[in-house]
Amino acid sequence: MKYVVSVFVVLCGICTVCCGQEKVFNRNGKILSINGAGNEKADVILLTHNRRDIVEKARATAKQESFIYAPEASRTLLEGAETFWQEWWIKRFDYYGQQVTNIATQNFPANRYLSDGEKFLWQGLAIQFLSLPGYTKDGGGYLIQTPDNRKVIYVSDLIHSDGRVPDLYSFQNEIPEAKIGNYHGHLGRLDQWLKSIRKLKNLSVDSIVPAKGRAIDNPAEVLDRSEALALSIYRNYLSTNALHWYFGEDRMAKAAELVLGKEHGVKGMAFAEHIDLPEWCHHIGTTKLLVSKSGRGFILDAGGRNSLEALFKYIKSGELTGYDGVFVTHTHNDHSAFVADVVSEFQCPVYGVAKVTEVMKEPGGWHLPGVPNKPLPEMIAVKNGEKMLWQEFSFTFFDFPGQMLNHGALLVEKEGDAPVFFIGDSFSPSGIDDYCLMNRNLLHDNTGYLKCFSILEEMSVNVWLVNQHINHRFRFNRDELDFLKGRYLNRRQMISRFVAWDDPNFGVDEQWLSVYPYGQESEQGATVSARVNIWNHSPEDRSFAVTVHGNRVVTPVQRKKDVKIKGGETGGLLFEFRIDPSAPKKVHVFTVDVHSAPGIDEMHRAEGMIKITGG
Repeated sequence: MKYVVSVFVVLCGICTVCCGQEKVFNRNGKILSINGAGNEKADVILLTHNRRDIVEKARATAKQESFIYAPEASRTLLEGAETFWQEWWIKRFDYYGQQVTNIATQNFPANRYLSDGEKFLWQGLAIQFLSLPGYTKDGGGYLIQTPDNRKVIYVSDLIHSDGRVPDLYSFQNEIPEAKIGNYHGHLGRLDQWLKSIRKLKNLSVDSIVPAKGRAIDNPAEVLDRSEALALSIYRNYLSTNALHWYFGEDRMAKAAELVLGKEHGVKGMAFAEHIDLPEWCHHIGTTKLLVSKSGRGFILDAGGRNSLEALFKYIKSGELTGYDGVFVTHTHNDHSAFVADVVSEFQCPVYGVAKVTEVMKEPGGWHLPGVPNKPLPEMIAVKNGEKMLWQEFSFTFFDFPGQMLNHGALLVEKEGDAPVFFIGDSFSPSGIDDYCLMNRNLLHDNTGYLKCFSILEEMSVNVWLVNQHINHRFRFNRDELDFLKGRYLNRRQMISRFVAWDDPNFGVDEQWLSVYPYGQESEQGATVSARVNIWNHSPEDRSFAVTVHGNRVVTPVQRKKDVKIKGGETGGLLFEFRIDPSAPKKVHVFTVDVHSAPGIDEMHRAEGMIKITGG
């Protein structure tokens, strides 16, 4: 987002013009640009971090002989962007690294990479680089102290003008001290961000100039407020988290200590009531097998070879005579990677809610965690609330966007038994599986966990819940459910004050602007199409202006289009691309800008890939 402002500051005779989100210095006929600001070519460019919008602005501003400064931590991606995209074509499948892919499509090496504290001169002006990671791994800032002792620092997306941040999903990171990997590392770089915020406070600067937004001229007040809000959000998250069940209190206490300090006092809620699975439900890794008294089986998820082997054993031993179907709860590979093998071996149909089937049928079209590259074109999409009888059981299918947006659940009822609700990975006895925002844990009342809470509230308290990873069934009483929902609503309110959008869902949904198909193959000389999808999370209707950027050999037929989308709804635009007959046989990346007044001005915000395979 770009907040267009005009500020004119005089620093010891140097004219500093705030050009929207970045700054330009003019002195002695030379131009210094921070993050590629301005309409003129710059002699020197200072990069605060390596996000794509920043790099592409800098590329447009750079002369052939421009001197580029950048953080040392940016080196790998600035010099290896092209390699990244060629490797990403395969790496994106079964991926749990969960790092934002908003990086340059072409290399943009710097002339000098800076470490924390390094100083240099430009036209007599002393500049010091400070490493300020957290929002990104490589974030930094450039500190200038004027002769009259006024200190100004130009920072990355670490913080916005009013102490907000662009989003929360960029903080996803491993927490090695707690033995937590990237996928489970919700706000994993928050401790680094807090250290950077405190570092800024200790500088006692007169002004902080963010990469986006107005200058902060009351730093102490803004930073204190932002820090306190971040701590409250993290404390809230930890209090309701499913990881207390999976990882144990010691590991979760370590994660809390890194951010909140040794006296954090955070514990997960007491585990909900849990007992053994019913005798007709067998636990096999992440697979649940429903067994009928008739000797037939029905499968829920198949993510590992051990599941396939166990299913064979049931047939070979004579305990079962066959399988009548598979229900896929969600698209992660530990639940879906071996479904195709099960179908091939046992010739049974596969069911899933619409949001699951659309990904499983064409996994290459999506950019989501843990999706296997094993298409299932014959999946049967079941509707929310649709019922099915199987042997002595009654099934009801639910759209259940808990752990991820592309998620379903299955209510199983059997006469004489309490109902059992198979909820995939959405809850554990300690709370909510919302540790990876790249799964799209939306905050609207009618989707995400708030929809899940509503479904559970409408069910009888006697309904048992089953998580595919857990060899128990469990249930929340009304007080526990009210606690979880109340804390979640409170967190939504805090997030809305912490992210720089008119609706908090923009700040938690990496895919509010996306390309479908995310990756596709083409031959030289062909014409292909891709759809730019937009989820207008704003409460108000918006008009969106969309621009796509190709390259020399992958050219959009029409670069710019407009669309109006109602508040809270989705829409999109179809773009065609001509593939030059001489296009190199490799992966080509195109990017998407989107503008919508007020407040949305995202440059190169989303990407799509076209792999040229032949001619």
